[in-house]
Amino acid sequence: FSLHSSAYPPISLRVLGMARARLLSAAPRALPASRWRRRPLPVAASSSSLFVLAPLVRQGAPSGRRHFFFGPGPAACPPLPPDGVRELLAGHPAVADSRLVGDFVYVVREGTPDVSTGPSLLGGASVQEWELKEFLTVKMVKQGFAPNCIPAVRFIDALPCTTVPFTILHVFDALFAEVDRGRTGKISFQEFTDFCRERDLFSSTTSEAHDVFFSSVSRPSTSCYLFGNNNDMFQTQDFEVSKNEIKFYEFQKLLTDSGIIELTSLPDQGGVQAPRASYFVDERVVDVVLRRWFSTYDADADGLLHFDEYTRMVADYKLNFAVCQEAFRRLDKKGLGGLDLDEFRALLEEADILQTGSSVHKDDEIGKLWREIEDTQTFLPPSRVFVADARKGVAPPRLEGALRFVCISDTHGAHRQLSSRMPAGDVLLHAGDFSMAGGLEEVVDFGRWLSSLPYAHKIVIAGNHDLSFDKSYGGHHAKGDDTDAKAVRAAFAAACGEGAGVVYLEDQEHTLEGIRIYGSPWQPEFGYWAFNLPRGASLAEKWGAIPEGIDILMVHGPALGRGDAVLPSLKHVGCADLLNEIQARIRPKFLVCGHMHEGAGVTFDGTTHFVNACSLDEQYDLVYMPLVFDFPIPGSARKS
Repeated sequence: FSLHSSAYPPISLRVLGMARARLLSAAPRALPASRWRRRPLPVAASSSSLFVLAPLVRQGAPSGRRHFFFGPGPAACPPLPPDGVRELLAGHPAVADSRLVGDFVYVVREGTPDVSTGPSLLGGASVQEWELKEFLTVKMVKQGFAPNCIPAVRFIDALPCTTVPFTILHVFDALFAEVDRGRTGKISFQEFTDFCRERDLFSSTTSEAHDVFFSSVSRPSTSCYLFGNNNDMFQTQDFEVSKNEIKFYEFQKLLTDSGIIELTSLPDQGGVQAPRASYFVDERVVDVVLRRWFSTYDADADGLLHFDEYTRMVADYKLNFAVCQEAFRRLDKKGLGGLDLDEFRALLEEADILQTGSSVHKDDEIGKLWREIEDTQTFLPPSRVFVADARKGVAPPRLEGALRFVCISDTHGAHRQLSSRMPAGDVLLHAGDFSMAGGLEEVVDFGRWLSSLPYAHKIVIAGNHDLSFDKSYGGHHAKGDDTDAKAVRAAFAAACGEGAGVVYLEDQEHTLEGIRIYGSPWQPEFGYWAFNLPRGASLAEKWGAIPEGIDILMVHGPALGRGDAVLPSLKHVGCADLLNEIQARIRPKFLVCGHMHEGAGVTFDGTTHFVNACSLDEQYDLVYMPLVFDFPIPGSARKS
């Protein structure tokens, strides 16, 4: 029924009000509840002051007969059927799975963007929350639910495999609600930095919280690129403002990537059943999570967990705790007749459901190793490496009797965007990842671009994205014939052409006017990409093969602690064996690498300048200019 449908003329609110008054003042005949039911209507508002014309349908009466009754709109939403919501969303091609938890439905999207081609226009990863909310609204309204009862949509990478009352989703939600103080469903930059300051998070440098936040900000959607800011239908207006906000998906990724929250795996319990879930929560935010967790079981909200509530929790998580009054009294150390928040936390920690500590200390073996050697490392101001942008002419004059080296890396197919920025020099060094996936077309284009550059010498190594240059690669990123190693390498050589000065190095040395240069593409295992080797003996063997006395060392991945920190955690992921070989044996004047985009820049230990020459940032935007240094030509070579 519609007040403004084509079948009926518009009805004024004054007429409706008069009719309502007449009906309420009359003595209505009681209607037996067993014979009448209210048919739910989609009503946008839930205020009891809003009255709607809703049909009363007599059970068993012909479908054509309607008895209209004035009454209040829906005051509260009925419980939503979790399986029903999941079934409805399963009809959307972009949804892989979903789960209704409280007021939100958490959605795992179908597929992820292909790194070699970017997101598909129809791919699941490009669908937006509001699109799925509209899809779900249409479906649920048809089933009689009011629009205000439709759950909000949140994206997640994976759903919890357990169905305990307090999952990792509840952990994320508790923290999101704590930071989203404006209750907008998004977190602003100001809200994030205020929370970090209060909790002493991301505070090692003045800009750390800024860097972490903006590394998490989403890109514009496909709709934004296609329709710009002039079509509110796609909700893409004013992206310049909205980009200073992050949604739930970006926030939970930030928490997990930085190690603040983690779903942990438990050690072998020696045949004893392990609890159904276990979480690591950083000590600086654990109180927020504990309060929400405690309220899940504190049914009477009196601030104490009583015996029956304790019993339910033991059953939910399958804890190896005795369920008896005597055991419970031992846990109630304060004698309050129940467990308070502190005792609740002690229970969780004793049961191995909750682990706490500082995320900076919850590292893998590489993080622990870095902390052991960090105090032995020297960091001096770089003195011989400069940023050079040809458009601005910012590079200093070249030293007399020296070759100028221009360093770039990780261009990922965006090399032609660099053309106008490439400064003058003698030798170009590219430290790998010149493509997105080593496809024939992009490699050939890179070769042609190299041959067009005015440098006398161009020295290149491959990186983990240059799949076709790894003859042993068999991972899932390969695209069949398009990344066949033999064919692509041959096409690359042909595209470079003879006489263009292009040299490709793979565990090889090249001498240029007496300057010894060595190139190697390997790095510690990183996803399922090319030139991966496990840390330890395999990588150490590669680094051990590098001759002593090398002047310039080119590798794709950085050494430990030298341009290897990743956002948002700022954990170090470089190679410890490489660092040891460089500082103890090889001692080159320059190491040129890439791989970790957010680590672009230079560090200096007093002997070696460690140059991370990445051109793209972690969002794959071209933001870093080439780095240059001058290397004096050895005296004997200069004379000849």
